[in-house]
Amino acid sequence: MDSQYREAGFTLVEAVVSATVLSIGVLGMAAMQGMALSKNVDAHDLSIVTNLASDMVERIQNSRRIAWAYNTITTAGGGNCLTGAIPAAQPAPPFPAAPLSVAAARKVQGDCVQWRQLVQDSNLLNVLGTVTVTPVVPLTADSGAMLVTVRVQWNERAQGQRLRQVVFQTQVVPE
Repeated sequence: MDSQYREAGFTLVEAVVSATVLSIGVLGMAAMQGMALSKNVDAHDLSIVTNLASDMVERIQNSRRIAWAYNTITTAGGGNCLTGAIPAAQPAPPFPAAPLSVAAARKVQGDCVQWRQLVQDSNLLNVLGTVTVTPVVPLTADSGAMLVTVRVQWNERAQGQRLRQVVFQTQVVPE
């Protein structure tokens, strides 16, 4: 009868080993959930920043004849949309640039103000958007291509708050 009782149930050692194995698995899943949440937040922020940069690139492509006027846009502090710095100064010859009408200047300023507001409303940490427009060399009398660089940088929300940035570059050629 002693052998029947020994084989009928689990021993205390077997129960402790089973509980240990189970707890290690549960702790591993809990750690994985924390990492998944962190990566999900990173992906969300990256999606927001990609949309912000894409938005400004599309605005500039829509105004390709006066793309140079978007040079030096920044969202730092109050931004430079209404300080007289935007639209940018017309580039010097030999680079041809279309004259900037009052309506075009208002459009550039409006795009700047709207984009700055989008950047500020993104709720990203220390977010900053900048635009740089430079002529594509070599400069000739019939060239008009410009390299547009839209940069958005922010601090990630994780504990280290590492500086992150997305840079979109495109070449815009007036029609």
